[in-house]
Amino acid sequence: MTVWGDTSRARRLRVFRGTVALMAAGAVGLTLMAPLASADDLTDHRDKVKKQISQTQRDLSESTKELSAAAVAVDRAQADLEVAQAQLARTEAELATATQRDIAMAAKLKKAKAQLAKAKAAVAKGQRALDAQEKMAGQQVRDAYQQQTNLMPIAILVQNNSTKDLQTRLQWSTTMFDTTQASIDELTVLQRKLNAERAKQTELEKQIAADRKAAAANLKTKQRLEQQAAAQTANVASLVQAKQSAEASAQHQVAADKQRYADLSRERASVEKRIAARIARAKAEAARKAAAARAARRAAKRAEEARRAREEAAAAARARSSRSSAKRSYPSHKSPSKKTYRRSAPRPSYSSAHHGFIYPVSAPITSPYGMRFHPVLHYWKLHDGTDFGAGCGTAIHAAYSGRVSERYFNAGYGNRLMIDHGMVDGRYVTTGYNHAIRYTVSVGEHVRQGEVIGYVGTTGFSTGCHLHLMVWLDGGMVNPMSWY
Repeated sequence: MTVWGDTSRARRLRVFRGTVALMAAGAVGLTLMAPLASADDLTDHRDKVKKQISQTQRDLSESTKELSAAAVAVDRAQADLEVAQAQLARTEAELATATQRDIAMAAKLKKAKAQLAKAKAAVAKGQRALDAQEKMAGQQVRDAYQQQTNLMPIAILVQNNSTKDLQTRLQWSTTMFDTTQASIDELTVLQRKLNAERAKQTELEKQIAADRKAAAANLKTKQRLEQQAAAQTANVASLVQAKQSAEASAQHQVAADKQRYADLSRERASVEKRIAARIARAKAEAARKAAAARAARRAAKRAEEARRAREEAAAAARARSSRSSAKRSYPSHKSPSKKTYRRSAPRPSYSSAHHGFIYPVSAPITSPYGMRFHPVLHYWKLHDGTDFGAGCGTAIHAAYSGRVSERYFNAGYGNRLMIDHGMVDGRYVTTGYNHAIRYTVSVGEHVRQGEVIGYVGTTGFSTGCHLHLMVWLDGGMVNPMSWY
């Protein structure tokens, strides 16, 4: 209900709305005309926030705990701000409705008051008309009563007048009685009309009383909504500051995280170089062994040829000696038989279509390999392995038989272990295991597939217990799941 004449209240309301509008447009970019948020909407929003926080934690699984906590704080601050904005939008909509209702009620009440004033005037007028008519009717009745005696009919008949005078007197008598009756009938009509006007006045008074009560209740609602909107506006402003503070806190970790990511990138490049060097050494060693084997085969072949030559020379010498003896005894026309040699068939090679690697832990994949858009840093970043959500202390098994090539600590990857598996289905395969509490095998040691090589941990840039598995094929890093 509008309080007429209270210009200070109206001015304060305009200032209040102006403040809300400025904060909406300039500080937080609120859209207060957005659809109202129902309880179900807020529940859905809460679930969405939980999913977002979980996703943020997964995306930041290879970052520091401080940055992860700062990012989650930003997520929560943003979520709280969105809820507060939705609540403020709903309150503003309710306040606008209450204000419109207040204006409508004021107009209705004003109209009803005008109608009541007219009704009261009509009742007063009707009362005056009724009073005047009653007075006139009363006088007529008194006059008629005074003139209507028992001798009146005889007087009318015996007066010494003509017949014409008698008819005139009878007509006059009839007219007098008719006039009196007409006055009484008009009095009755006026009374009924006055009763109707009074009933209308009474109904308007009741309606105005009800309207006043409803307007007073709406005024209380409006005042409550104004206070609530003011409190919520202050809360939104506070949450904006909280979000800005959380973002500022997160930004303190951004530069360090970028540097750490650069370090991880250099570490990856260094690992690939080392693997490439080992592949080159393995290839060189294989080439040396192959050359040695070829040289040995050539030497063996030469030795075999020399041996056969000696055997053939000896055989020829024996043959000559035998022919010489035969000539002395009897001639022989047989020629010596020649020995034939067959090259052995090459051994067939077998290649399994399935690479035969096993998962190092029995746990769900919590973060796959691939590019990620960092929720805080706002740039794309490679997650260079597959994360398995195993608890700390879970045994890590060798994915395939091979030789431990590296074991060391890195600030980003924590405790690292790499196993070279050699050539598997035509590819030189290396697997890497990261963030472990500790490893139970050493560099140079040969491990069998399924053998326990360490235990899951959360060392290095890790926000929780998990195994970060990496795979290199021919020295190049790949998605581990593309090999499995």
